[in-house]
Amino acid sequence: GACNLGSINLTQFVRDPFTVQAQLDLDAIGATAVTAVRLLDNVIDVSHFPLPRQAEQAHRSRRIGLGITGLADALIMLQIRYGSSEAEKIAQLAMQRICHAAYQASIELAREKGAFPLFHKEKYLAGAFVRVLPESIRNGIAQYGIRNSHLTAIAPAGTISLLANNVSSGLEPVFDSDYTRRVLKRDGCYADYAVTDYAAALWRKDHDSDDLPPAFVTAHELTPAEH
Repeated sequence: GACNLGSINLTQFVRDPFTVQAQLDLDAIGATAVTAVRLLDNVIDVSHFPLPRQAEQAHRSRRIGLGITGLADALIMLQIRYGSSEAEKIAQLAMQRICHAAYQASIELAREKGAFPLFHKEKYLAGAFVRVLPESIRNGIAQYGIRNSHLTAIAPAGTISLLANNVSSGLEPVFDSDYTRRVLKRDGCYADYAVTDYAAALWRKDHDSDDLPPAFVTAHELTPAEH
């Protein structure tokens, strides 16, 4: 197989951050998930795979993995402490919206382009996870099939999170507000770069203060259970 992963940056869907009106725009997240599924499905067709068997497997299953990144920073912007019951609820709502939107998008792609070649309707609908999806999704799969064998995955998202202005990676807590990151250069040597967490930088920009909000907690401050 081959990893074909994408992550929705939750920090970009927080409206009115650091205020009492702060909220996560779930509708926009769902709409983005629909676009992301189509994008990742197209990646399968335009990719050049190193091995013929790898290409065959990718095209027969059309497996993709759409997930999230920036969860911890988004929670800070919502003024919710990572590891709290409220944080769990927000994470659940976000991923549920992504999941259901992704499955609906894959059904629409199957209607438009056909189901993945290894699709067997009865076996697929009998799957433990598929059985708990909303009835509308199951009915859509029964009628049109589904374009991708798998749709969601929570990847570590380390590199892309750094490229997205150093948001917290995946569903992990913030490592620290400020730290040094070592990067391997093209010549084989290492260089050290000072980086600042996205939420911390945004707070400092808007508040002109080095004092971080109460919801800002790092991995070092969390218990294993909260993590």
